[in-house]
Amino acid sequence: MRRRTLLIYLIAGILVAVLGGGLYRSWIASPRYALQRMALALKTRDMPRLFKYLNIKAIANNMAESAIPDSDDAKGGTEDPWNRKGRQMGRQLARMVLSNLSDALERQCRQLMEKYLLNLDNTRILAIAAAATTAQIEVQGGDARVTLVDPKSQEPFHFRMQRQPESGTWQIVAVDYQDLRKFVKREFKGT
Repeated sequence: MRRRTLLIYLIAGILVAVLGGGLYRSWIASPRYALQRMALALKTRDMPRLFKYLNIKAIANNMAESAIPDSDDAKGGTEDPWNRKGRQMGRQLARMVLSNLSDALERQCRQLMEKYLLNLDNTRILAIAAAATTAQIEVQGGDARVTLVDPKSQEPFHFRMQRQPESGTWQIVAVDYQDLRKFVKREFKGT
């Protein structure tokens, strides 16, 4: 009888360990885990770790896409052909320029972001960590749409994350252009 009880406990222990391991594995492969790792890196001022979760080139390319309205959408399709063609050419030029974003420009963007992030006070960092914890995340395959809510202003900030195939790490690859404009205006209005 004692041997049978020991066997049941052993099997139950193995099942709990396997289940716990599976849950842990799925947790560390989630976008929320990446957001919380970013918040932790920000708290500890570990910028290399923070930038592991940001794809600056992809963000710049997606900003170009969203900054220039689609020529078909502009003015409900009633725009004259010359303006439509000019808008299409401008969009293609922006894509071409930003898709070839030089390493030097990428480094400059990174330096500006680092400077801003390193100057955040602890209250702002804790607010970012809280927003990351309560973020709304919709995952569809290797893409995730994330909405953070600024605890102070209650304004949403939308961005898209993508799982990187080679590492499995989730990275921010696109930021909502309008949300970023509001953020920059609010943060840098005095400068």
